[in-house]
Amino acid sequence: MDTVKLTRKFPATLWHNLAFGLGVVLMIGMGVQGLRIQKALLDANARVNSGLELITVIQELLTSTQAIETGERGYVITGQANYLTPYHQARTRLADERARLGMLLDDRPEINSGWLASLDRLIERRQAIASANIAVRESDGLEAASLRVLAAGGRQTTDQLRDLLEEFMSTERERLAADIQRAEQQAERAQWLDILGALLIAVLFVAAFISINRNLHLRHSLMRDAEHREARLAALLQAVPDELYRIDPPYSVTRLDVEATPPSVSEAFGQELLARLAATEDRTVLHTFLWHDGGSEFEVRILPTSDGEYLAISRDVTDRLRSRRRLRDQQAFLRSVVDADENLIFARDIQGRFLLCNQAFAHFLGMEPEQLEGLRPAELTRGNLLLPLLAGDSGLLAGRAELRVPEVEVQDVTGQVRGLQLLKRTLTLSDSSRYLLAVAVDITERRQMERMKAEFIATVSHELRTPLTAIRGALDVLSSGMEGQLPEPSQPLVEIAHKNSERLVRLINDILDIEKLESGHLTFHTRLLALQPLVRQALLDNAPYAEEFGISLHLDGELADGIVEIDPDRFAQVMSNLLSNACKHSPRGGRVSVGIRRTSRAEADTASPWLEIRLTDRGHGIPETFQSKVFDRFAQADSSDRRRTGGTGLGLAITRSLVVEQGGEIGFTSTPGKGTCFQVRLPCVADIASPSAEEGS
Repeated sequence: MDTVKLTRKFPATLWHNLAFGLGVVLMIGMGVQGLRIQKALLDANARVNSGLELITVIQELLTSTQAIETGERGYVITGQANYLTPYHQARTRLADERARLGMLLDDRPEINSGWLASLDRLIERRQAIASANIAVRESDGLEAASLRVLAAGGRQTTDQLRDLLEEFMSTERERLAADIQRAEQQAERAQWLDILGALLIAVLFVAAFISINRNLHLRHSLMRDAEHREARLAALLQAVPDELYRIDPPYSVTRLDVEATPPSVSEAFGQELLARLAATEDRTVLHTFLWHDGGSEFEVRILPTSDGEYLAISRDVTDRLRSRRRLRDQQAFLRSVVDADENLIFARDIQGRFLLCNQAFAHFLGMEPEQLEGLRPAELTRGNLLLPLLAGDSGLLAGRAELRVPEVEVQDVTGQVRGLQLLKRTLTLSDSSRYLLAVAVDITERRQMERMKAEFIATVSHELRTPLTAIRGALDVLSSGMEGQLPEPSQPLVEIAHKNSERLVRLINDILDIEKLESGHLTFHTRLLALQPLVRQALLDNAPYAEEFGISLHLDGELADGIVEIDPDRFAQVMSNLLSNACKHSPRGGRVSVGIRRTSRAEADTASPWLEIRLTDRGHGIPETFQSKVFDRFAQADSSDRRRTGGTGLGLAITRSLVVEQGGEIGFTSTPGKGTCFQVRLPCVADIASPSAEEGS
């Protein structure tokens, strides 16, 4: 059963009347409260006056008692009759004061009647003692009266009477203080109630004033808005790109914007609207259809209004439909482009679904692209084959820019193992959605060609090394004169042949070394050695070579030392390549400086020290255009270097590979015209004083 909620609207003046009535009630309440407080204060004042009067009477009573005692003692001591005058006056006052006290205590039912009895008993006793002492003085004299005063207990009786009266006065004072405090609290509470009531009344009147002004302002605004409503509606109709029509079935269709061009509705369009409404039994639903007119397309929506009419909205969607068709054409073009690529291409979203893939990628799994797109790898029958290609995706989606994998081996659906070179990048769209794009290049044939090339180079180098060894040996015999002195014209020719044979041997050795490094077949025999002795030995070993170029080698600058884990023979090869390179490119008479210092790797923990070897020459430097190719194979700044120095262009490539394979780093800084500084950085395993170090030579 449906529940219908009835909402009743109250007139706006009701709240004003309620506020006014509440203010009146508050004022009446404040008046009544004021009367109550006034009566309470008067009652408290009466109680205070009564208490003060009672205390005064008690004090007078105590004074009279003391006067009786004073007159009595004066007469007993002196025997003079003038001391009896205040005595008799005090007795008279005491009776009157006792009577007044009784009258005051009649209005105080809370006073214990036993207290009055005790008071009367003590007064009577004190008067009797005083009378007896006076009588003894008159009859028996001073001595007997003095003994009587000491033994009669008048002093004790007076003290008891004083204690009784002072205790009563103390109690009465406490009651007076409580009454005064209660009266002050009532007055303070009345004051706060008056302030609060006044504030509430002020707030109510201010709120009523603001509400009235707001209502007046609202009425004025509504009147002003009503004057401009039609103008705004007309401007809105002209500004919106849609055309609005009012339909009054079954006869008429009119345009809402009378200033539109054309002002009337085309007959065909009007008949279409009326026909669609006539053909529909349920006229409360929304109708949507496309209308074609003169090469343009319009989306028309018909919706009912509350007054039984209909509103038709016509929007020109020609450009939108054309854009949609162009988008479909671009998607088809993109599909053709990626399908034409033989590389494996795919794109995934952050949930891991394949949004796009080309035919090469789909055929890798024995499927078609439409069978893959929209699915996750786990939802594919052979999705486990893709696991090597999906490694590192989480890091990319977490913020890494790109991922390059030089080679990854993957088994395809036929069981063939293929080598792929993988590149992955992330793509962030304008709505902040992120996607992962991947291209896998099949390098299986390339790797096979490289292996064939390496085998060919190794075979050729090996086959060349044997005859070159024989040729070099024969040339050594000839140049040494063991077979007799050569004719003088023949000696330069033999020397040229000997130098070129040495050059060929170096070239073959460099080619073999670089191929072994790339294939991982070069063996390293590392040991823990002190670095500085190795550097000094390298300078001694290469000093004769430097002298051929007129270059001096110096170990200067910072000379740090430490233990490094290194192959001494390969390190000697690194130093020989760098020193020979520095000598070749230094002017005759120059010098090459070598230094060692402690440093740290930029990407590593600064707590782990590194040792850096710096080789500095004062040559012409490396041209800026060539600096990015320094460590490439067969790279030389120009062909004149090769002819002048006899280099192969493999030395620095081999040097970098040897340093990296031993866990180090190599770099350089060069300023054209001023020289070059190569830096070799090696991890420092231990301090030079470590007992575990093996001192190498």
